[in-house]
Amino acid sequence: MKTHGVFGWAWSAPRGRRRAVGFTMTEVLIAAVILVVGLLGIATVLPTAAMNLHQSGQVSKAASLCQEMIEMIKNDPFSQLTLYDNVDTRTTSTYPTDTPVPPIPGDAGNFQGGGNVAKWADDINVYLLIGAGITNGYGTIRVTDVATDPSGNVILRKVSVAVNWTEGKRPYAVRLETLASAI
Repeated sequence: MKTHGVFGWAWSAPRGRRRAVGFTMTEVLIAAVILVVGLLGIATVLPTAAMNLHQSGQVSKAASLCQEMIEMIKNDPFSQLTLYDNVDTRTTSTYPTDTPVPPIPGDAGNFQGGGNVAKWADDINVYLLIGAGITNGYGTIRVTDVATDPSGNVILRKVSVAVNWTEGKRPYAVRLETLASAI
């Protein structure tokens, strides 16, 4: 004869003995310990995953900002690229001067370096204002001569654009480089 008790326990009475069918207290405790250890393992991974996700977002934004500046530099005449050397968006005195002012519409000789750097600095700061990252961010540009022709005229320049920031007292930087040719 079988009777069902609370929580699915069933008792049977073979030969005058009652025997409980189900989980013992020890089995329940072992299962609970295994479950808790598994959940704690998952809980310790979540903060690291969130931090890595945030950091990859920062790097992605910084790379996008570097690429933006490189694209603006590509539109300027090769002969004017050295004016970008040693630009630091924290110091406006390092910004190149636009020539001519105002620019001549449609003239390929227009140099808009100062306006380009000012826009880039604003874009870096926008990320700060909207709370989307790049904490204490700033940009730097270096331009170096790479190759000359037989007459000594520079025909190839390397442009290095970097976005730097700090997070948790740790400095980070993303740097993109490109080559510009006079040919």
